[in-house]
Amino acid sequence: MASPPPSDASVPTSDMPPFVPGGTGLSVVMRMGGVRERMPSSEASVSPRQHAKWLRGAGGGQQLRGWRVHGDTHPRVTYRSARLQGADGGGARGHHWAKSYGACAGSARLSGVARRTRAGSEEGEDGDGDVLDTPGGEKFNDPSATPSRSKRTRSTGTKGGVNLTLRDQEKHIDNLKKENFNIKLKVHFLEERLAQLAPDQIDAALKHNIGLKIEVQQNRLEIKKMKKLVLESQRELERLQRTAATSQARSRELEEKLEERDREIRELRRRRAVGPDDGLMRDIEARNAELEEELENVRGLLEENAEELERLRELAEQRADMSSGGGGGERWRRRVEELEDENEDLRVKMDELEELATRGNDEKEELVDAVETLKLEIEDLQRRRHAESIERSQSRAMVLEEREEREAVEDDLNAVRDKLAAAQIELQQREDDVEMKNREIEELVAEHTRIVEELDNEWRGEVDETRGQVEELKDVLEQRDVEAKELRMHITELETDTNDLHDKFETALAHLERESEEKDAEIEAANREIEKLGEQVYALEEDNERLREASERLREDEAAERERLEALTAALKEELAQHVETLVEEIQRERASSERFQTELDKAEQEHDAALRREHRSLEAKESALQSALNDLARTQSRLTQRESDLNAVQSALEALEAESKKRGESHTTARFSLQLEVDRMKRDLERLEDELARARKELDDREGKNRERDGAIDSLHASNRDLAAQLAAQTQARLNVTEKLDDAQTQLKAAEADVTSFRAKVAELEQRLAKDQRSLLSAESQYRDQLTERNTLLLTIYQYMDRILGVENTPKKNGQAETKPFTNFSVFHDNLITRLKSLSEIQGMFEKRVKSAEARYADRLNDMRKQLDTRWRQIDRFETSLKGAAEQKAIWRKKLSAREGEVEALKATTTELQAQLVSIRKPGSADSMEVRALTARATNAERRLTNLQNQLLASEEKVATMNQKTTVADNKWEARVREYESRLRKAEEAVKRERQGAKERVFELEAQLKSLQRQLELENKRNQKLGELTEANGLGRKSNSSPSNSSPVR
Repeated sequence: MASPPPSDASVPTSDMPPFVPGGTGLSVVMRMGGVRERMPSSEASVSPRQHAKWLRGAGGGQQLRGWRVHGDTHPRVTYRSARLQGADGGGARGHHWAKSYGACAGSARLSGVARRTRAGSEEGEDGDGDVLDTPGGEKFNDPSATPSRSKRTRSTGTKGGVNLTLRDQEKHIDNLKKENFNIKLKVHFLEERLAQLAPDQIDAALKHNIGLKIEVQQNRLEIKKMKKLVLESQRELERLQRTAATSQARSRELEEKLEERDREIRELRRRRAVGPDDGLMRDIEARNAELEEELENVRGLLEENAEELERLRELAEQRADMSSGGGGGERWRRRVEELEDENEDLRVKMDELEELATRGNDEKEELVDAVETLKLEIEDLQRRRHAESIERSQSRAMVLEEREEREAVEDDLNAVRDKLAAAQIELQQREDDVEMKNREIEELVAEHTRIVEELDNEWRGEVDETRGQVEELKDVLEQRDVEAKELRMHITELETDTNDLHDKFETALAHLERESEEKDAEIEAANREIEKLGEQVYALEEDNERLREASERLREDEAAERERLEALTAALKEELAQHVETLVEEIQRERASSERFQTELDKAEQEHDAALRREHRSLEAKESALQSALNDLARTQSRLTQRESDLNAVQSALEALEAESKKRGESHTTARFSLQLEVDRMKRDLERLEDELARARKELDDREGKNRERDGAIDSLHASNRDLAAQLAAQTQARLNVTEKLDDAQTQLKAAEADVTSFRAKVAELEQRLAKDQRSLLSAESQYRDQLTERNTLLLTIYQYMDRILGVENTPKKNGQAETKPFTNFSVFHDNLITRLKSLSEIQGMFEKRVKSAEARYADRLNDMRKQLDTRWRQIDRFETSLKGAAEQKAIWRKKLSAREGEVEALKATTTELQAQLVSIRKPGSADSMEVRALTARATNAERRLTNLQNQLLASEEKVATMNQKTTVADNKWEARVREYESRLRKAEEAVKRERQGAKERVFELEAQLKSLQRQLELENKRNQKLGELTEANGLGRKSNSSPSNSSPVR
């Protein structure tokens, strides 16, 4: 090994033993001061203390840039950013070497649980794009990893910290176990990535790690600040709970005041016998509205209070998570300030509500006094009226007047009573609403108290828990010496447990291997079954090919038949002679109709000219009427302007009256206010109040009379205004009627002009049609002659085609006659054609039978193929169930492996923790040093066993991964084959369906063609019969018998 330069202060290679946790063939490569050094391989185990001494002697005060451990049986591990200091610098910084051979030295933090198989990890590493995407970056972004890291650094890096209980130590050991395994995996992945990187990228990664360290320190400071903020927020929450209790007491006081107000309202309703006047009723309604608003405000305050309690509950639930967020402290501080502001607002609102309640009580008392005074006034008025009625009973006229006044007073009294009854009903409704709102307030208050009690209980439980923790910590401090002895005993128990676990793991691993062999045998059997199925599918494919060839032969036969029938249809489609006769008749009818239409057109033109003259005369009359209407409209407009000026004068007078009435109304309000003041003084001087009431009543009567006069004037003005409006509406309606008549006349004129143009266009069109019909008649006559000749030639070609189809030897001949032609002897030709059609129908029946037999044959084959496919699908389902069972069994064994692995990691973490504790509690005595050495030797032995177990775990995981790959490959192959067979089967079924549908369509076409041919033949027979009758009637029968050429069907 190359010796380092003197400045490095390195020791000889013989004094540098490597730290070998387990396995063989390991070597450590160090890079100190830019020089790579390799330590020799050795199987001897070295204690962590000796490694620490060697490191202090080899690289004291220098930056250890990289430490790589290479081996055949262990993953490569990279230790980065490990700054080791000498004896003068303060000791080694970071994790203990005995804790995990894959731990990162220093304060670098790696997080997350990354438990994968080796194949999955390689795929994940290939997908990464940058070396800076290390787990450390994830660690800093993961808030859940901060508490465990802080626990680890407190428990292992300090000696004078708080002593932990056994339960806390077990939890700490579990956390360290998980972190140890995660760090090993991640360091392995990072070392593989670093092996592929350039030196520049490695330097960049180291710089990034240094930045991450700085961020770790900053995060720690922020966590301390957050803890302080949490304590402050807890204190604020306690203060808020106290304020909530005070607000609850205030809400109860408000409820009591509301109940008192309800009782007072009920008493007021019982005491009131006669209703007050309209002003008092309006005051009562206004007070009820104010009370409702107050109740709504109280309800809103209670709802806000309930929402605040919900927020407090959420804050109490999230109290444990506040330390993980970076900027959460400021947010919670702002939240606490907002809660304080809202509580202050609530206090202000409660004070306002109290003031409103007191003010409402005062107003209630005033209303009660006013009602009592009004009762007294009504009684006094009744006494006075009674006295006046006695005085006026002397004369009959006075009695009648008194009776009328009494009736008026009774009407007024009835109206007041009606108003009082309505007010009482409305007051009852308001009272019901108040009671309902009181019930809602009680429910909200009960919910508020319940939430406050729950929060109090939660806080009390937390306070009790903290007290219990303090007491437990005191007990821990007292029992520290006893725990050291228990730890020594626990180490021996752990050694026995590790031995037992090793034996159990070996048995489990052997069992797993046996099961894997059995699964391999099952997979091989499944593969053989798949091969058999593939052979069967190939046989099915051959059957399908044979079916395809047979279907192609059938398609060729059908094509030949289709060609023959197409020839027949092409020959028979040209027969159109029957349309010529109908066309001639239609032309004659069209000529007659055109002549009639010409005469009608002349009449229509004459009538149209007369109508135009009448319309011109009516239009002139309408224009004169319109002119007169316009003159009338001008006159009415001038009248309307005069009426508007009169109306403006009336409105000015009305405004003057309204101003006067407003002045009187103001004086009325002042008198009423003085009346109310006098009512207040009425307790001191009742007589003076009675005189003023009488005077006020007289003034009210005078004002009511004036108001009646004013109302009459206003009604008269309204009546005149309505008359003017009616006249204006009538004139406008007349104008609208005249304009509508003018518009109607114009539209009728335009319609008449349009009718004239349309009639002229129709005449021109009919003339063109008549010329076209004449030309078409001439062309139709020529076409009819051509069609007769074509019909004869087509019939002859059809006859010849049928001879070719049926064969010359199969064509029967009637009475041994020679072949005839349609234009020589049509009856014989007709009989021969019918016999050929019958033979062609027989051929069609035979073809249909063959098609049905072929369909039956192919249907049976398709059913057989479907049955075979169903059996294959059932086999596939069984295979899939077996695969699922194997996968479930594999998952179970994976869970067992993970559990065993967790136990192994737990043992490893406990041993490392115990070693760290032994080192921390060790004393300078010789006996203790011997015990410590023995314990360290045991720990190293346990660590070796753990590394062996871990290697076996990795091997078993590799086997499981290979089994997964094999099963996935077999599944993929089988699925691809099944998809291919399904697609082939679908194609075959579609082809058979298409062929069957095509055959049916061809049969239908042939039947339709035969029917059309038969109809045409029947028509020809009828025509020939008619021609024969005509020839016989004309005496041409003998000539036709002697010279057959004259019996042609040409007419």
